[in-house]
Order: sequence, then C-alpha cells, then structure tokens
Amino acid sequence: MNDLAKAPCIKYARLRHVIRSLFFFQIRLSAAILVAALAMTVSCQKEKPVIKIGFAGGLTGRYSDLGTAGRNGVILAVEEINKAGGINGRPLELLIKDDRQDPARALEVDSELIKEGVAAIIGHMTSAMSTAVMPLINEKKTLLLSPTTSTGELTGKDDWFMRVVGTSIETPRRLADYAFGRAGTDRIAVIYDLENRAYCESYAEAFNSRFKELGGLLSSVVTYSKGDDASFEMLAMRLVSSGCSGVLVIASAIDAAMICQQIRKIEKSLPFFSSGWAMTDEFIQNGGRAVEGVVIAEFFITGSESEEYVAFKESFKNRFGAKPSFPAGYGYEAAMVLFSALSREPDPLKLKQTIVAIKRFKGLQGDFEIDSFGDAVRKLSVTKVSDGQFRTLE
Repeated sequence: MNDLAKAPCIKYARLRHVIRSLFFFQIRLSAAILVAALAMTVSCQKEKPVIKIGFAGGLTGRYSDLGTAGRNGVILAVEEINKAGGINGRPLELLIKDDRQDPARALEVDSELIKEGVAAIIGHMTSAMSTAVMPLINEKKTLLLSPTTSTGELTGKDDWFMRVVGTSIETPRRLADYAFGRAGTDRIAVIYDLENRAYCESYAEAFNSRFKELGGLLSSVVTYSKGDDASFEMLAMRLVSSGCSGVLVIASAIDAAMICQQIRKIEKSLPFFSSGWAMTDEFIQNGGRAVEGVVIAEFFITGSESEEYVAFKESFKNRFGAKPSFPAGYGYEAAMVLFSALSREPDPLKLKQTIVAIKRFKGLQGDFEIDSFGDAVRKLSVTKVSDGQFRTLE
C-alpha cells in the first residue's frame, strides 16, 4: 500500500485514540467530582455549624467579682454541654465581653455580639447595665438573659429581657420583716451606691415601703458614687449620727465591707443589714470581723446541700480553684435555661416564647419558674454572716 493509501488509516487511528482519551478523561473527571461531593457531604454531616452565645458583664473594676463569677459559671456550663456533644449535635462558642460597668461600653459590646450573630446574650450582671442596653436589645430583638439583674424597673414588661434571679422587690420586703420583727430594729439608716441606681433605688424603695408599713422609721438616706469626694469614714459618721438603730447597706461586696468597717469604728454593736449584691466571698474577706452578724435576704443559699449544687460546687472548684458565689450559680443556671430552650427551638427569635412555654426549670438549689414576662419566681431565704461564713437562718 502506498503512502497516500495509508494516510486515511493513520488519521482514523489517531481520531479513535483522541476519542478514547476524552472518554476515559470524562470518566475520571466524573469520578473525581463524585468523590469530592461525597467528601463534602460527609464533612457537612460531621461538622455542624456552631451556635454562638454571648456573655456581657463587668470583668474589670469595682464590680468585677460579680462579672467574673458569672462568666465562670457560664464557661462551666458551656464546657459541660460541649463535652456532652453540644445542642442537637451543634457545638457552642462563647463570646465574652467586658462592659466595664459603663453604659456606653455596654451598648458597644452588645452591638458587637449581635453583629457576630449570637443566638442570645447572657448578661448583664448589674441592673444599671441591663437597663442601659434595653433600647438596643428590643430594637434588635435579641434575647438578654441576665443571671443577676433584679431591678424592679424591668419587672412585668413584655420585652426581650429575661432573668433567672428574683426581683429586688421581694428580697427587701423580706429583709424589712426580719429587721423589724426578728432583730427589733425600728429606725433604719440606708446607704446605697448611685453607680447601680436601677438596682439600689428600687431595693431601697421596696425596703422603706415595707418597713414603714410595719411601723418603722427611716432615720437617714445616704448615697455615694465613685466620683464623690466624701470618704466612707465621713459617710459612716453621717449614718451613725442620724440616731438609727440599724443600717441597711446596698452596695457591692467590697464597698459594703468598707462601709461596715468604718461604722464599726464608731459604733460597735449597731445591727447591719445588706442586699444580696454583697453576698460574695469578697465581702467576708475584706470586711473581716466588721461584717460578722450582717443579715441578708436572698434567693441563693450558699450552704445548700442539694445534690445538684454539691456537684456544681465541686466541678466549679476543680475548674477555677475557688468555691462558687451566687453570681456563678446564677450564671450557670442562666446558661442551662438558654440551652434547654435552644434544644427545642434553634430560632433566636422564638427563644423567649420557648422559655415561657417551658416555664419550670431545674435549678441548682431546687426548681424555679420564669413567668410570661421573663421574671423568675424563686424561694427566698434569710442569711447571716457567722464565723466568717454565710449561714442560712430561715
């Protein structure tokens, strides 16, 4: 066969080779695409998207004992739920912000958390910060679940605020009953911190109202803030000189301890009463003998022997090297309330109605309820500082 005759055969052979190569390339490409698709499917099944949770509280400054304890309680709850597999297989990511006990900063950090796409914010730890951010919280329809905000200003409102602590209307009334009836105090001098006005004023008003109903008299009301020139020594002199037979201190743990110390220098046996805000170890550590005998009405029992609280106390101590105070317990419970709701309804816009529908929750020291307005209903107790310990009286 001459070269002209062979040419068509060569062309056809090359064409068949090209076609066969393209065919096998297409098979390999399809297989590669299929393998990649399967790998992506398996990956998506294994790695479910995280649920972001925010925490906002004062982690520095005068009220940091409240904020750090609350934060640690939330951290422990998040670590436990993640260790157990997350919520419906989805891990939790906790974003922590320091509000520095400053209203402008509180608004800033909440805005940051909302932009990060958190399902809810656990916080704030003081009433002043919670009331400051409520316009933003309501505008953005983001649940704010507070461990320790108890102001009466937020009671009975259908908004985006909820809490696991009882209100500061119930506790001062119970304390007034004890002060007048059990302690025999009929003239009370009150001192409180204006930096947390939303909490302190509602507490003082509720106490005074009940105390007067019982027949008691208010001898003096003294206020202060961190910008005041007046020292605690001068404030103590004003309180004692009012002719009171008892003093109610509504302040943070460290401030309350210092006030008690200054009063004790003037009057050795004057009965002291305090709000639950001071019921942390810092109060006893900084107050020493001066705070012996101080009576506090609160929802939290530091010496609780419930199975849940004993287990929590051990876990907390192992994790953070210290025993938990009331903000740590409330922080843990707030997180558990949120997780319970998220396990039923992942939509952040339906979290409040889900919590209201659940209504009854298992707490560290017994069951408690959250009503339709997001306010917690809990059992009250009266505690006294005795031998350097908070001990339950009734």
